[in-house]
Amino acid sequence: MSSLFRSVILTCLCCLALGLFNPTIGLATDLAIDQQTSSDIEADKPLADDSLSYLLTPFKLASQPNLKQSVFGFAGRMDSGNLGSTFVFGYGAPERIFYDNYIVGGAYQRDFFQFNSGLLLGAEVGLADRFGHYSVCCNTIVYSNNLVQSAEFWAGASFRTNGFALFDMVKVSPGFVFGLSFISNPIGQEGEHQIIHQGSAKMLFYLGFDLAFAFTSLPDTELVFRLQHRSGAYGTLGAMKEGNNANVVGIRQRF
Repeated sequence: MSSLFRSVILTCLCCLALGLFNPTIGLATDLAIDQQTSSDIEADKPLADDSLSYLLTPFKLASQPNLKQSVFGFAGRMDSGNLGSTFVFGYGAPERIFYDNYIVGGAYQRDFFQFNSGLLLGAEVGLADRFGHYSVCCNTIVYSNNLVQSAEFWAGASFRTNGFALFDMVKVSPGFVFGLSFISNPIGQEGEHQIIHQGSAKMLFYLGFDLAFAFTSLPDTELVFRLQHRSGAYGTLGAMKEGNNANVVGIRQRF
């Protein structure tokens, strides 16, 4: 029994000595540990890179874009003020700012690209009926007892963001559309501007400023407030400065 015990002790000592004085064993063990640590670091590295990429490359295309289509139906009232007063719904403007010309329409929008910053780039086309009794307004007024109608078609590039959550209940998303607007005939404010500037309001620039609200539980159904603006950009189109402005509200469904 004592000889067996001495043999076991001797074997253990030999193994210990071999591990201490043979560097290849220790090195292999260190390499294995280093490789494991390196693998763990590499596994975590893409997550860090991905999170930093949103800050370092905001205009790089997103690797997994969430692209949507949408339909938007709306109705609203024309505004005889300039773009700034239309933003605040004519607040502080003369009473004549509120004249009874209206607009009803719809638009289709589709996203094509999404960037790391969350900005989505797409396109929109829209069609609207503008109607009322004021064919010319408002410094000079031409009022018709019959309903005056004017069709509008626009197409342009759309810019929107995924927005942000407010109190974890409501998602708020701003958006913007820039393009060209075509009409069948001038009406209201643009009728007056066409006379003043001796120009044509048939084709002007289109600008649409959006603010959309949706419940976080129903993120694809939005209540949208939009300011619609037609402009000649200081005579660039049709020798016109400003066309018609309108405040509209509607429902947008994304899918």
